[in-house]
Amino acid sequence: MKLSRAVLLIAAAAVAAGPAVAAKKKSAAPPCIKDKLLTAFQMRMLQTELVVGALSCKMTPRYNDFVRAYQPELMSAHRTLKAHFGRESKLEDYKSRTANEASQRSLSNITEFCLTTSTLYDKLLGPERVKLAAFVATEPVASRHGQNACGAPAMVTAASGDKIVPMPRVKPQSEEYIPKGYAIPTPDPKPAAPAEPTPAGAPSQP
Repeated sequence: MKLSRAVLLIAAAAVAAGPAVAAKKKSAAPPCIKDKLLTAFQMRMLQTELVVGALSCKMTPRYNDFVRAYQPELMSAHRTLKAHFGRESKLEDYKSRTANEASQRSLSNITEFCLTTSTLYDKLLGPERVKLAAFVATEPVASRHGQNACGAPAMVTAASGDKIVPMPRVKPQSEEYIPKGYAIPTPDPKPAAPAEPTPAGAPSQP
C-alpha cells in the first residue's frame, strides 16, 4: 500500500509540474522588438544591403554619399544595437551574418540585385533628404533583419551557415568624418603618363 501511494504521489507531482514546465519553455522565447530597437535593426539591414550593393555593383561613391547624408541616424542606430547585443563582437557577428545573406542573394541574381540597390540610392539621395526612420519602416529590404518584430514576423532570417562574409572595415583614404567601418574608400585615379619629348629637328604637331 505504501509503495502504491508513493507512486501515485510521484505521478500527481509530474502532472502538476507539466503545465509549469511548458510555461517555462514558452516564456524562454526571445521577446519581440519594437520602437527604437526595431528601427535600429531596420537601419542596420538597409545599410548592409547598400554596402553589399556598393561592393557587388561598383557603387562605392553613392554609398559614401549615403553615409554622409545620414550619419547621425546611422550612428544612433549603431549605439542602440551595441547596447542591445551587449558586446561589440556579438554585433559584428550579426552584421557578418546579414552581410552573408545579402551577398548570397546578390550572387543568385546580380542584375536584379544591382537594379534594386540603384533604386534605393535614387530614393535616398534624391533632391530632398528622406526621413530615414520612416523610410526603413516601409522598405521591404530593411525587414530582412531576422528579428521577431512585434505584430509582424521578420521576412527572412539572417543566414546562419558556416561560411561568413565579413563586413568591410576599411578606412577612407581622405580625411573625412565618416566613422570606421561605415564607408568604403574610392580609389584615387591613376596619374596621367607624362608626354614623351619631341626629338630634336622633328616637326611639331599641330
